[in-house]
Amino acid sequence: MSGNQAPDGTVHLVGSVMVKLVGAIPRLQELLERPVIVGGLAVMTRLGNAYRVTQDLDALRRRLEGGASGLEVLRAAGAKDINEVGGLVPTERGDVRIDVLEARHNDLDRDFTDPTDRLEAMAHQWALDTATPVAIVATNIDASSPRGDAGSIIDETRAVALVARPGPLIAMKLKASIDRMTVKEATDLLDVVRLVTDPATAGLVMAEFGKADPQLVEDVATHARLKFRTNVLRTRRIIRDLGQTAVDAELIDGAADFLEGVLRSG
Repeated sequence: MSGNQAPDGTVHLVGSVMVKLVGAIPRLQELLERPVIVGGLAVMTRLGNAYRVTQDLDALRRRLEGGASGLEVLRAAGAKDINEVGGLVPTERGDVRIDVLEARHNDLDRDFTDPTDRLEAMAHQWALDTATPVAIVATNIDASSPRGDAGSIIDETRAVALVARPGPLIAMKLKASIDRMTVKEATDLLDVVRLVTDPATAGLVMAEFGKADPQLVEDVATHARLKFRTNVLRTRRIIRDLGQTAVDAELIDGAADFLEGVLRSG
């Protein structure tokens, strides 16, 4: 990772998929200048817990005028199965799905008629402006070995990366939940619930929204109200349908109350 800013700290994530995704971060940093980790891996890094399955490495970057698009960069790196946001990129850990979101310096200069479009642009800029480096250590452990046995570690990798902060992640997740397939929508909203209820992040969420742009706070509140008030029965159902990673209705309602309070005072 470029720059001299010291990492916020070290986060430990467990699982073979975490090893593969974290192991792909150096390749991502070779391809893109100062990429910010977003999406599921960013949420789990901020929580310090790989609480659900994610298969993709999601990144956000500033695209310079006249510069190659993220897809062009990935294609030149030998990516396969390319769609509108990313592709399978060869890395030392095998092929990893990397999706690249892009923001331009003038994204906020246009007049917005859709609050969802405005939220997307503002959330991306907020994430880029406030991301901080985190040292991420991913370990794959042999579950059949005795607990605490050092020999139980099968594989381990580490990387230092810029990671989006909890507030911007909530803004991005709420925007993303508007136009995604149901399972993706459910994981987006589950991530929001986790970020506002986990002791590792709840205080940060409150502080970050307290300093955020008032228009951004208003748009986040609009989308949160849609998902956690107007359509709360659907939100409860699709999160419940995720199975073991799901949370109960009481926690979802508690997250809604907390988020509503934070956004009202922001």
